Amino acid sequence: MRSLISIVVPVYNKEKYISRAIESALNQTYTEFELLVVNDASSDRSMDRVAEFHDPRIRVLHRSQPGPGGYAARNHGISEARGKWIALLDADDAWFPEHLAQSMRIASEFPEIPIISAARMSAVGGMEKLDPFAKRFISQGPQILYLSDYLEFACKGLRAMGTNSMLIKRDSLYRNSIFPEGRTERSGDLYTWVELIARMKRMVWSPHVASISYRDASFVSRNSVPSMQLFHEMVGDLQPYVEERDIGILKKYANKMMKYAWVEKKKLNSTMENSELRRSFYWEDDLAFCLKWSLISLLPFDLLESLHKRYSVSQ
Repeated sequence: MRSLISIVVPVYNKEKYISRAIESALNQTYTEFELLVVNDASSDRSMDRVAEFHDPRIRVLHRSQPGPGGYAARNHGISEARGKWIALLDADDAWFPEHLAQSMRIASEFPEIPIISAARMSAVGGMEKLDPFAKRFISQGPQILYLSDYLEFACKGLRAMGTNSMLIKRDSLYRNSIFPEGRTERSGDLYTWVELIARMKRMVWSPHVASISYRDASFVSRNSVPSMQLFHEMVGDLQPYVEERDIGILKKYANKMMKYAWVEKKKLNSTMENSELRRSFYWEDDLAFCLKWSLISLLPFDLLESLHKRYSVSQ
C-alpha cells in the first residue's frame, strides 16, 4: 500500500497563480495524496480559482485573519493533515510531475530518515537556474546531511532545503506548528529548516528537480523584514537538541542570518542604530565575521548599497 501524502498550499491573494500550483499537484505521477488548500483570508478571487477544480482529493481550509509569510496557514494545514508525509508547495510556484514519485522512491531507499528535500529551479525574467546546492551535488546522487553539514553549506549560500522541495514524515514531527508564526514577517522558513534537522537529526537530499519558483510572481511586502531577534533566539531555542560540537557553527549561521536581517531592515529604516547588529552577534568562534560587519555597519548605508551594487555588477 502506497503512503498518503498531505500537500499543504497556503493561499493569500494569489488568484493569478494558484491554478498553476494546483495543476502541478494534480499532475503528479504519484497519485496517493490529499491537497490541503489553506485560504489565509484572501481578499481577491483566489478561492474562485480554487473552486474551479473538482478533484475529490482537494480540501479547502479557511483562516479568518491573514498571517505574515503564510506561516500560520502552513501550520494550520499541517495540523489538519492525514497523510504519512507532509509536502509543502507555495501558491505562486509549481512542481515538476515526477516530484512526489521521486521523493517516495528516496523514502523507500532511506526509510529511517524523516526529512526529504530535492533540487529546485527558480525563474526570473524568463531565465531559469538551478539552486546552488543542486549545482554542486546533482551529479553525485542522494546526499545524507546532519545539522553540521546543513549549516556548513548554508553558511556558504548552499541551502539543501527549500519550501517547495520538502517532505516531512508526519509522525516524526515534534509539533504541528513548525513555522514561527508571530515571530517574524519574513524568512521564518530558514529558521524552520534548522529546527527540523536539529530535532530530527538528519535529512536526505534527492538529486531530482522538484519545483520551479517564479520570482517575478512572488510578492513580499516592501515593509516586511526578517527578524534579527528570531535568529538570535534560534541558538537558545535549539541548544537542547544540538550537540556541543555543533553550537559553534549554529552561532555562525545565526550571525549570518542576523546580518542579512539587519541589511534588509536598514533598507527600510536608515536611522536604525548601527549598534543593534553588534549587540546581537555571537562573537565567540566567529570573531572575524563579527568584527568585519561591525565595522561595515559604521559606514553610511547609502555608501554600503552603492559598493554592493558595484561589486555585484563587476561579478
